[in-house]
Amino acid sequence: MIIGAAAALSMPAAVAQNKPHDHKDHKHTHATPQHGGVLEDVGEYHAELVAKDGKLTIYLRDEEAKDTPAEGFKASVLLTAGSQRVGPIQLAPAGGNKLEGAANAIPAGATAILTLTDKSGATAQARYKLK
Repeated sequence: MIIGAAAALSMPAAVAQNKPHDHKDHKHTHATPQHGGVLEDVGEYHAELVAKDGKLTIYLRDEEAKDTPAEGFKASVLLTAGSQRVGPIQLAPAGGNKLEGAANAIPAGATAILTLTDKSGATAQARYKLK
């Protein structure tokens, strides 16, 4: 009985931790995809991933949804679909706010795991479900 009561009392705290945040304390703007890709937050950046025409392209934007020059950034993407894995695929700065890399075999319905390293050496990851 006591164990059940303790579990019931701790349940609201666990549920509260998993609920969506209310954005009151956000210091960044939520960006929207501009190139037909999938957009995720990666550390301090918004990164839109586009898989098209045998290549992967990442478009970077900052916390205020402004283009971030990709020079000095490094990225790699691992594609997974079931037991199939492609990569890691290295992406390099390709002018402006984009990084690109060749991806000749993009599995249908793949999940992409992006590892992004910024100019200061800070590394962050994001997971994308490709369209």
